[in-house]
Amino acid sequence: MQKHNLRAPLEMGDIAPPCVLLTLDGDRVDLRSDAVAGKPIVILFCPHFVPAVVEALVAMNALRPSFADSGALVFAVTLESAKIAAAQGIGFRVLLDRSGDVFRAFSADARDLPTVVVLRPNQHVRAVLNSAPSTLADQALAHVVDLAAERQPGLMTPHPPVLIVPDVLSPADCQRLITVYETRGQTFVQPGPDVPVGTDYKMRIPEHGRRDRIDHWIVDEDTMTFVHRRVQLRLLPEIAKAFQYPVTRWERMRIGCYEGDRGGKLHGHRDNVAPTQYRRFAMSINLNVDQFTGGELRFPEFGDQRYRPDNGSAIVFSSSLLHEALHVTAGRRLVLLAFLFGDR
Repeated sequence: MQKHNLRAPLEMGDIAPPCVLLTLDGDRVDLRSDAVAGKPIVILFCPHFVPAVVEALVAMNALRPSFADSGALVFAVTLESAKIAAAQGIGFRVLLDRSGDVFRAFSADARDLPTVVVLRPNQHVRAVLNSAPSTLADQALAHVVDLAAERQPGLMTPHPPVLIVPDVLSPADCQRLITVYETRGQTFVQPGPDVPVGTDYKMRIPEHGRRDRIDHWIVDEDTMTFVHRRVQLRLLPEIAKAFQYPVTRWERMRIGCYEGDRGGKLHGHRDNVAPTQYRRFAMSINLNVDQFTGGELRFPEFGDQRYRPDNGSAIVFSSSLLHEALHVTAGRRLVLLAFLFGDR
């Protein structure tokens, strides 16, 4: 498994690094604390209070009511001293990063340009903004408004214990895997243990007699490294948090393609029956939801809810749950698939 390079630029979908800093009054603020987590967070990084930074601060101050109406918390992080920061009259909480460690962890510009990082309520990065100072506040607010629209309250009915994590793959990541499916692994093999070594390949998956599924196994090292990194850094910590299970291993990942007449027996299945009892979780990430209809996931033991996550969003569920990938009624569904497990 690949180790996380802490100096890699922070991107949409990454889990935000820790941020524990003092305020102007000497209070300690932890952005992962219970009092802060669970809300959209906007962080304006202010290295020094030069005109460009002041311009961004003024715009952010002017939109404070709008951020509050959308349920977001706004913070400024600065390299300056408490005395200099207090003199700016900033209308939201200021955090002091005298060492610059948080600036570096968040890939913020530590010179004279402001950077804004918008976090989802689950502490995943929604956006890293480095545009003109006068536009940063408006752009950040647009992201916060979108996040608020995703979180409309509603009474829940019984539903399966599934986890959905947005932005595990970016749009560019999804397109990259679509290109891999279309251009590589043109060797087709029959289901069974004898598979090619060292090259991607494709195999028809005839579970319960269905005729519409062909999987592309990812063998190429560059593709494997990129996919493993995304899953390891953006998804596995969420599985550990939601299900208290440390995933340490997985089967070879594959890109599934569902197209044409399904055929076979129309019922669900479980993924941890012999000889694969070791599987703990199944994961799927749609790559092209705008290009097919149907193809939803359902869990008939819990009702007839249909799951169709957005491109790049991972849906994870226990391998012991009865589930079914429904028939694709038009187009072609491409989806990254994995079975995850660990040492216990």
